[in-house]
Amino acid sequence: MKPSMRAIIAAFVLLAAGGGHAHTPVPAPDCVVPKRPPEDVPEPVWQTFLTDVDRFRACITSYVQENHAASDAHRAAGNQATLLWNDFVRASLNVPEDYPWPPEPAFED
Repeated sequence: MKPSMRAIIAAFVLLAAGGGHAHTPVPAPDCVVPKRPPEDVPEPVWQTFLTDVDRFRACITSYVQENHAASDAHRAAGNQATLLWNDFVRASLNVPEDYPWPPEPAFED
């Protein structure tokens, strides 16, 4: 098998393997949304509400930070994979002679 055909087959195998990873849905935050009391409640009820608001804000902030960190990690992993591919192409392939891009059709009509 010619090196160019091996490279094309390897690329298709990598693409097919990458498509098989199903991502689990990200769960919604389990933060408790405080319910605003009526205006005519005693001060301690209002203070409890404000404490609950602070708790809710902290919970949402934590949720957002965790999800941003996860997406940053995924982006970095994707960037590293791209660099790995680019290094491989530069070191191992004689483009476009060994690995024409876009691939030529296997047959003509």
